[in-house]
Amino acid sequence: MASAPIVVHPPLGSGGRRVVVRGRILGLAHSDADVIEFLRRAGLPDAEGLLDDPAWVKWRGGRAHHYEAARRSAPTSVASPASTPIIAVS
Repeated sequence: MASAPIVVHPPLGSGGRRVVVRGRILGLAHSDADVIEFLRRAGLPDAEGLLDDPAWVKWRGGRAHHYEAARRSAPTSVASPASTPIIAVS
């Protein structure tokens, strides 16, 4: 089977997914509506039905139809012992 001509890349850290058709970047999608509009402009007027067809669309990284930035865990800090000041005050 040939690879899908439409690739929706993993969500970026700021959100959104790059949409590529046959190696050509169409844009940064923040929703299925954005993907459908990019594909319409590229000559696929009925693209809505193609989004779940693996012969047409390859969703890379993350879940299909998910455009939000990957959640990162909050940074953890290491508590210093109470007798050791973090900042010396003169």
